[in-house]
Amino acid sequence: MTPADLDADADELRLADLVAQVRREADELATLLPVAVGAQWTAAPVARPREDTAERSKHERSDPTSDVALDTDRLQLRNHLLHTERVIRAVAAALQDARQELKRGLAAWTGADR
Repeated sequence: MTPADLDADADELRLADLVAQVRREADELATLLPVAVGAQWTAAPVARPREDTAERSKHERSDPTSDVALDTDRLQLRNHLLHTERVIRAVAAALQDARQELKRGLAAWTGADR
C-alpha cells in the first residue's frame, strides 16, 4: 500500500511512523525498567569461581556485602541504568520542546496567537 492508495500525505505518514516507533521503544523500555531497577542493587546471578579453599586456609571471613557492592556486572548494570535515565530525561525534554514549538507554529498559522 502506498500513500496514494490511502490518499494521505507522505510526510504525515512518515511522522506518524516515527511517533509509533518512539511509542514502541518507550513501551519496551518500560517493560525492562522494573527488572533493571530491582537488579541494580544485587549481585549478578551468575556462577563465580570461589576461592573457598584459600579463604579457609587463610582464616579469612567471607564478606557478602562487599561482594555485592563490588560486583562488576552489578556496577555495569547500574551505569547502564543511570545512562538510560539521562537519555529518557533528554528525550522527554526534547519531545516537550518539539510539541510546544509545533503548537506555537500552528497557533501563529491559524492566527490564534493574535
